[in-house]
Amino acid sequence: MLRQLDPTIVAIQSFADGRIGCGTIYKAANFQYYGWQWTQFFTNRRSGEVSHKQIITNLESASGFLRLNAALLAGDLDCFRVKTHRYIYPLHKSFLFIGNGHLQPYPAYEKGTEAIAWHINPARLRPRLIAALDTLLARYPHTTPSRPPA
Repeated sequence: MLRQLDPTIVAIQSFADGRIGCGTIYKAANFQYYGWQWTQFFTNRRSGEVSHKQIITNLESASGFLRLNAALLAGDLDCFRVKTHRYIYPLHKSFLFIGNGHLQPYPAYEKGTEAIAWHINPARLRPRLIAALDTLLARYPHTTPSRPPA
């Protein structure tokens, strides 16, 4: 169906989250395996919410950046890493993978997490927090609420 919709699509790429396993469904669907990389996540001790590292490091989502970094500074986050497995299903014979990794045999079944330390550089974080706050303030300018007559 994808080939009919857009003949320029040459492959489907997907990732298996190592917390759950290593891609059993992708193996069953004949996806090719192109290795793994470590991915960091954070668990909020108070809420149990799990967040990807990208939110804590990427200013594109200013509200998420502020929220997670505030929790990190307050000591509410535990950091862990998992293996993220890359699977690709070629749709065309000419497909050639260009990137990190290469075609490999399927991995042995494995799942789990590994606790790691996350170090904060306050000198680098402070201006990024200010920039995120400025972004939010510019997006949602403060208005004075009307007060009921006395």
